[in-house]
Amino acid sequence: MITKGTDVHFVGPFNDLLTQFVKMKCSLGFSYVSSANILERFSRFTVTLGLKEPSLTKEVASLWTKKRDWESDRTYGERISNLRQFSLFLVDLGYPAFIPICIAKIDRHKFVPYIFNSEELQRFFYTCDTLSVSKRTNRNILLPVLFRLLYSTGLRISEATKLKLCDIDFNNYLLTIKNGKGGKDRLIPIPLSLKLFMETLLTQVHQLSTPQDYFFLNQDRTRYRKNTAYENFRKILWQSGISHGGKGVGPRMHDLRHTFAVHSLMNMVKRGINIYCALPILSTYLGHTSIASTEYYVRLTAEFFPDIIKLVDPVSKYILPAVYHETY
Repeated sequence: MITKGTDVHFVGPFNDLLTQFVKMKCSLGFSYVSSANILERFSRFTVTLGLKEPSLTKEVASLWTKKRDWESDRTYGERISNLRQFSLFLVDLGYPAFIPICIAKIDRHKFVPYIFNSEELQRFFYTCDTLSVSKRTNRNILLPVLFRLLYSTGLRISEATKLKLCDIDFNNYLLTIKNGKGGKDRLIPIPLSLKLFMETLLTQVHQLSTPQDYFFLNQDRTRYRKNTAYENFRKILWQSGISHGGKGVGPRMHDLRHTFAVHSLMNMVKRGINIYCALPILSTYLGHTSIASTEYYVRLTAEFFPDIIKLVDPVSKYILPAVYHETY
């Protein structure tokens, strides 16, 4: 079944009901991409339990909503919230269903992104380029391109792994991001250096592909999954000598996007672009719903590159907030 922006394949006793539920959400205007993926994992979970009937008992719900050791409060809360909404849907249809209560306390400002410096990026991409060749996977071909794409364009990992060949215009150096976060479409310019890497992947992987094939393909022609990308990201960090601070500290794969945003803002200000003009440009490029979502990068840029404040003209310098090293 196809939802907005993603392909999900529900299995198990709730297959048809999950399909109806996601269709209903999409018909109401919700993108429901991330939630559909979470519910897809729930459907696979019910298969491991050996469920035969679409009965969502308290025992099943409790097993699914148990907090994982590695899981953030935000991810935990989203899992419970999605199952809760599906449970209410089942009850409305007359099916027996236990309705879980979300008890996670989510602090959306607690996490401070990890901003890679130039030397760390150099080591990281060197490791990507020297990965050993494996007969079982083509990670040595995919990962140098995938991680450069995340850093060079600021794409979200879900946007990158959903790219199809028809979304890439090599002649005009453009990516088309369809139905991104918030249901937004946008065009992303491809830097020349990245285009060369992407063309190499194209010739090595896509000799027999069609325009509807995903750009990042496993050897078995399935779409490269973001969970697999994250596992390899952690391994490359370790091999590059970049310490991972543990849960809630990072670096996370999403920090490549944060680093892109901070470096881009820094470079625009260095080129003399007024920060009032730079923010809307960066906001549109990143696919943010409002400039307020992008303003956070102003503080990060001032924190990691304090000299940048001196380059801001006297009229706009006061929108750079003071940095006090508090916990976010």
